Order: sequence, then structure tokens, then C-alpha cells
Amino acid sequence: MANRKVVCLISDGLDSPVATFLLEKKGLEVIGLNFNNFPLVKPAKKSEKRLIPKGQIKNIAQKLVQAFTHQRSFELYIVPNGNDLKRIVEQSTDPKIICVLCKRLMLRKAEQFALKLNAKFVATGEILGEQASQTINNLWVNESVLTSTILLRPNIGLNKEEIIDIARSIGTYQHSELAAKFTCGAVPEKPSTQAKLKEVIAVEKKIGLEKAIQESFERTQREIFYKN
Repeated sequence: MANRKVVCLISDGLDSPVATFLLEKKGLEVIGLNFNNFPLVKPAKKSEKRLIPKGQIKNIAQKLVQAFTHQRSFELYIVPNGNDLKRIVEQSTDPKIICVLCKRLMLRKAEQFALKLNAKFVATGEILGEQASQTINNLWVNESVLTSTILLRPNIGLNKEEIIDIARSIGTYQHSELAAKFTCGAVPEKPSTQAKLKEVIAVEKKIGLEKAIQESFERTQREIFYKN
């Protein structure tokens, strides 16, 4: 297969850096795509209200390239996503499907980005059943938004202990732990585990984010990390 480029959705959490590492280990050319959800980022605990968000994604990217088997460098693109997510929160008629709408928006952006880079694949760090947005039903609803790329989920059958072990071995764990002091402020109290595709598409049409998708790439920050 000539085209082995993969656009990896990568956050400062535990799962997606591990997914990126596993794909690179298999000989695929991985490119990182991080979505910055500021200002919809808040301390995970009420006792930590005074904490100032400090992204760990660049530290994670450096650890990853050090752990890579094949690549000597790692491109990371940081895309502003907070205003688009805020628009979803404000205009969605059903708060329970916000996480599904958010993931579909990120996948849509990732696909457009992949096409620009001539990449055939998009990858996520999703684990089956770990979160409400990661039930079999919601994974299918999420993936259905892609029309021109193939979605890879290298973590799909792993459990959390296995993810933690890999994260520790490649050096990303400590940075993900620091990032865990913050969480997404858009997550609803009771997210849907069985989102209906027709309803999701109807809400997306109402919100209309096509222009926002293009504008977000115009403000994208590009970083390159090198193996020492």
C-alpha cells in the first residue's frame, strides 16, 4: 500500500497518544491533529478552580517522537475548536448528544485535513465502551460522518490498564496525568449512549458548521518535533 499516511486525532489524554504510538510502530506515517477546546476547558475538581489550564500536548508530542520506531520527526497541527463546540452547546436541541456532535465535528475536520495532506486514513484513540460516546451504536454514528477516508481505532479492544502500561512505557503518562486536572466543560450530565443518526444529522444541518470548519484550519498552528 503506497499511501500510509494517517491523521491521528490526538489529545493530551491517555488514549490517543497510545493509539498514535501503536500505528507508528506498525510502520504507518502518523500526523497529529489536536483540537484546542478553549474556552470550554475547566478544572476537573471544584477545589481546583484557581488552576490555569496548561496544555500538555506539546510535551506528549515530544515524548512520542522519542518513542517512535520509524519516524525521526512528528508533525502536530493544533486546531482551534472551542468556538465551534460552544456553538454546538448553544444551538443543540438535545444536550445529551453533544458529545456525539462534537466527535463527528472533529472527524469531519480531520477528514478535510487528511484530504489536504493526501492521507487515506484517520485514527482515534477510542476504546469500546469506555465512555458514553464510545458504545457500539455511538461509534457507528460517529464513523458514518466520514465519506472519503478510512477510520482506524488501534485501541478499540484494549482495557484501561493496558493503555496505562503503554503510556508509562513511552513517557506520555505523566503529562496526561497533569492534563487530567482539566476537563471539557461541554460534557452533559447524562450523555446519550444510543444516539439516533437521523436526529444527529438534523441537528447538524440546523447548526451549519461548514464555514466554521474551513475557518478553523486557517487558524491552525503547526509544530514539528524531532527525535533527539
